[in-house]
Amino acid sequence: MMCKRLIVVSIFCFFITTQLFGQEERLLKIPENTIDELRILQHRYGLKLRYRTTDFSIIQADRSALPELHNAQILDTVVPGFDYYIVFLRRPDARRAIARYGAVLDQFDRFYLIRLPTASEGVLLSVPTHHRAKLPAEIRLDPADRLMRVPSNAPSTQQQTIINGFLKQVDVNRWFTEVKALTENEDLARPGSFFRSRYSLRVREAKQFDGTPKPDYACDNAADYIAQQFRSYGLEVEFDPFLHRRRALSGALIGEYVLQNVVATLPGKGPNRERMYLMTAHYDSISSKTPGCQQNWRALSAPGASDNASGVAEMLETARILSQHDFDFTIKFIAFSGEELFLFGSRHYRDLVEQRGDKVAGVLNFDLLGHDQDGILDIHVLGDDQSQWLVNAFGTAAERYNIKVDLRKKNDPGFIFSDHSPFWEIGIPAVMVAEESSFDAPESTEYIHSQADTLEKITLPLGELAIKLAIATLSELARPMATSEAADAVAPDIFWEPTTISVSNPTPTKGELVELSATVKNGGSVAVNGILVQFAAVRPDQVIEQIAEQRVNLDVGGSQTVQATFTPMAWGQFTLRAVVNDDTTVFESEFGNNRIETPLIVTDSGVVIEDVIAYPNPIRFNRWDAVLKLSYVLSRDADVTVSIYTMLGEKVFDKSFTAGDNGGKLGLNSHFNWKGRNVYQAKVANGIYLCQITATDPAGQSKHAKTKIAVTWGE
Repeated sequence: MMCKRLIVVSIFCFFITTQLFGQEERLLKIPENTIDELRILQHRYGLKLRYRTTDFSIIQADRSALPELHNAQILDTVVPGFDYYIVFLRRPDARRAIARYGAVLDQFDRFYLIRLPTASEGVLLSVPTHHRAKLPAEIRLDPADRLMRVPSNAPSTQQQTIINGFLKQVDVNRWFTEVKALTENEDLARPGSFFRSRYSLRVREAKQFDGTPKPDYACDNAADYIAQQFRSYGLEVEFDPFLHRRRALSGALIGEYVLQNVVATLPGKGPNRERMYLMTAHYDSISSKTPGCQQNWRALSAPGASDNASGVAEMLETARILSQHDFDFTIKFIAFSGEELFLFGSRHYRDLVEQRGDKVAGVLNFDLLGHDQDGILDIHVLGDDQSQWLVNAFGTAAERYNIKVDLRKKNDPGFIFSDHSPFWEIGIPAVMVAEESSFDAPESTEYIHSQADTLEKITLPLGELAIKLAIATLSELARPMATSEAADAVAPDIFWEPTTISVSNPTPTKGELVELSATVKNGGSVAVNGILVQFAAVRPDQVIEQIAEQRVNLDVGGSQTVQATFTPMAWGQFTLRAVVNDDTTVFESEFGNNRIETPLIVTDSGVVIEDVIAYPNPIRFNRWDAVLKLSYVLSRDADVTVSIYTMLGEKVFDKSFTAGDNGGKLGLNSHFNWKGRNVYQAKVANGIYLCQITATDPAGQSKHAKTKIAVTWGE
């Protein structure tokens, strides 16, 4: 009965909040799912990407965009105080249990999208689902300036020799010893006493507000052990604490807990020392499949041998070996807490990365990589679109160093159930390395998140392959430092000189062919062959258009001028871009000078008006926040007047924009809004109206464009 009352209260609060905030934004499911498609929609309507799969996207958008999103499915009205979650259910009957706590909005395969009050997400730990994720507030679309900026993973012969030496040091028995130590979690203060759990709320700094006992420090003990191991390798170690609050379904505060990530740093020593790679693994464990888990977590065992003592131990063994050498890039080894409770540790650290402006080149996240069930030693590497170069780096390393593993590479932006995914949200390439990449797979283990995840499940040959794959890939990416003489001999620097693209006409009109040229130079001490040179254009709508590519050979100190042609087919400012060695076939001492950019202004001496869109159309002015928006494209800066007439020619409204301002500038203009009232602020009548745009250039020549609008004040 209490549960039902709380649900009624939540629904009432949702209704009241919806009315107060005017139903301004909707959660929509749309078929568009490519970066280019979504970038165009974002540029035009300001949408937020919340979730993306290989089949569809879930976005948050102003309801005025609905008429233009013809295939959109409305999932919900977005209001403060509620969040969205994706859960995986093996049994259809489990949906009823989920529906007791929140609204089920959509289903795709065996995944369900649900809405819950923000304060009540903890209840998901009590329902029959053991794979759950919070929908991101926003996933940044791959920004245009990330085009073709992939760090090198093509090591020199000497570096390959160094990496082969690393691989010979791998000790799988040492790895198993670390898995055992983390699984048993012996109390460092009381040798011979074992916690056999790393549940993330079992921390020293904890406050209980529900009358229950304060927990022990099992999770902190594991963090101390991990830090102790990192320090023994000579690494710089720090704890990264963060506060977690747990609430009841009613919103009442149950407890406050200070969780902590463990961060070990191997400082870079080369020209890329300011850039870094993160190798991560979560160290917390959970036994959510055990009845009474949420009531008995203070004493319940949660050994977590495969999930994820195996991944932490792989990180420790990798850190032990790599810590004895210098690298060009900085490497950070991070043990996250709170992963089993909605990725709290990685989300917190992601926020720190963004606040500090850390230059993270990529994230390698190892999760659940200690058990083989079918006798096939397969390892899955999963990433989103922008992370595929990182996925491929694992394949390259496995082949180059003869690591005999069945490597399964996957592009799946919808898999947001581990610590790689928070970094996707801010545009950082990240991959998950695991024994499986689908909850539906036959090898997806039933014992995960249970007391049966014990040492007996560990497969030594799989762990050995995972460590070798980690060492080879991370070493190639971070670049072991060779001797200075050898580095000078094998590290050319390819750059553009001058640092601009020569353009036959920097202000062409639409449809006019433009000739491009740029000169690339080899500033190193060895000749290079087959270097990839590319031209691209970032259009006014921020979509990247590939123009041309070719391969060139450069002698020592040599240069070559490369050429291409481009025909712009839109009005506005383009950014022309030339990039060299994007595929990193050559190991360079400096990659920061491989790209140059030049603006291209596509305009006309006279004014042209194109792509006039009024939305929503028809417009229903039945709410205080309803507004008609108008967008159009101009071929040049011009004074603009937008007028609205009845079909009898009576003007009811107009608005003027000065040349150069939003509304009168070259390219897309979207600053006109109309709330259905005339110049006297009286409501206009229902009916069809004519919207006319008049643009006047500096010579006094005017052009007109018109579109019809249907207006109603009814429901």
